[in-house]
Amino acid sequence: MANRIVVVGSSNTDMIIQAARIPRPGETILGGQFTMAAGGKGANQAVAAARAGGQVTLVARVGDDIFGRQAIDGFVNDGINVDHVTKDGQAPSGVALIFVAADGENSIGVASGANGCLSLDDIAKAAIAIGSADVVVMQLETPIDTVRAAAQLAASRKVRVILNPAPAQPLSDDILKCVSVLTPNETEAELLTGIKVDSDEQAAAAAKVLRDRGIEI
Repeated sequence: MANRIVVVGSSNTDMIIQAARIPRPGETILGGQFTMAAGGKGANQAVAAARAGGQVTLVARVGDDIFGRQAIDGFVNDGINVDHVTKDGQAPSGVALIFVAADGENSIGVASGANGCLSLDDIAKAAIAIGSADVVVMQLETPIDTVRAAAQLAASRKVRVILNPAPAQPLSDDILKCVSVLTPNETEAELLTGIKVDSDEQAAAAAKVLRDRGIEI
């Protein structure tokens, strides 16, 4: 039987221009190649889990606009349950505007839109799905109070919580003690522990600090 996975998080549409270089402030440059892709850390987690064979439910907000409708259609095509993906009538869908230069340098701006409106009420409405999941997966592209509520609800039902602590920000112990698996990179680990991670020894020291704060793994 497939694992029941609930992803609580963000959905964005990425608009990408590949150009010779990044425009300077105030400058317009012509040329380049435009592509548009589904994105958002939460949506990426949900799609990856579904394509790996999981039974996935996504808890998210998108705008009631073309980007939101396209996102939902994409989730459905990947077999994701969208019963808890809300179309927000007030906020637009999240978008990321990305310049990628020929040398690989990039410049990114993100307008969170409806992602910033994912609410405690949205978590309450998804309580049955969260409480009956095998695992809840999250990141930090939605309001921190929503992340906290989802983590605490899952932990209270003995549901494992996997948290990607990105984009990096400080996290309180009342969130961390609900997390079973934390997946920080070096920057995120340093922010959470105060230990600069440049070696295996420093990584182990940072991991101990996180374990002492309540992380299972």
